[in-house]
Amino acid sequence: MKLKNTLSIDLLKTIVTDAATNHDGRAANYIPELANANTNLTAISVQQIGKETLTYSNAPIEPITLQSTAKLIPLIGLLEEFGVDQLLTWVNVEPSGDEFSSITRLEQFGPLPSNPMLNAGAITLCSHIPGSGEQQFAWLESWIQKIFNQRLSINSTVFASEKRTGNRNRSLAYLLKSRNSLGTDINETLDLYFALCSYEATIEQLIYLPVLLANAGRDPKTNEQIISEETCKITVSIMATCGLYDETGTHMVTTGMPAKSGVSGYIIALVPGKAGIIVLSPLVNPKGNSIRGKIMLESLSKAMNWHFAIP
Repeated sequence: MKLKNTLSIDLLKTIVTDAATNHDGRAANYIPELANANTNLTAISVQQIGKETLTYSNAPIEPITLQSTAKLIPLIGLLEEFGVDQLLTWVNVEPSGDEFSSITRLEQFGPLPSNPMLNAGAITLCSHIPGSGEQQFAWLESWIQKIFNQRLSINSTVFASEKRTGNRNRSLAYLLKSRNSLGTDINETLDLYFALCSYEATIEQLIYLPVLLANAGRDPKTNEQIISEETCKITVSIMATCGLYDETGTHMVTTGMPAKSGVSGYIIALVPGKAGIIVLSPLVNPKGNSIRGKIMLESLSKAMNWHFAIP
């Protein structure tokens, strides 16, 4: 694609249209409700700091569950409230080189999970959310309001599906509990984790978070400090090294964009100091990453000269 350096709807349309010619992958089906996704859906939303959001989709935009992109919520909230030193007593921040739900990784390299972007890491962080029961759910709601600048809803059907089919995550939770790595009851922790993954939003509702991270934690319109610069630095660093699991290195080489993926097809990405990006396509590869989403991010990076290695 020819370098343009100017963001426009026409550019986003070209990026979506090109990505949509790739028919590899399939919708995640280990959570039954995700298998019902519109596999033709391909969409991108970009907001440059100080400018209006531009969005293009080849199909109507409807709410989609966040799945693993929601792992950013407890990470950011706990960093803000407890700091990085405390966080590192709960979870490591090293790339795993394994799939997102790996039990073997935890067995071999535990007792702490390798990083907060793996299921084991996010389950652990959920167990350290302050309070119990309703207080922990209220904590999630509060941080969602803060980092997305609005309330989001839980898709109750997906939540029920997560609970019904979540035996691998239960295995991780029991292994974590056996090593004294959970901060609270297994069932309470898993209810929080399943609910976390079941929050849903449209692509345009999610864009506030990557713009916030790209803007060092400041609201892009008011310049109010919403989360600290320190939390942003740590979160973006973890996204850059662990956000797409064992494809993170390849993704960073091709785009230069720290990102976090989810099996519903969302990828949250950013260019520090420049822009926040959301891409969406439910066709994922065996590693749980959106195939068209990765194509769109690579095309955008090249078209806008946004790879950090390019002067």
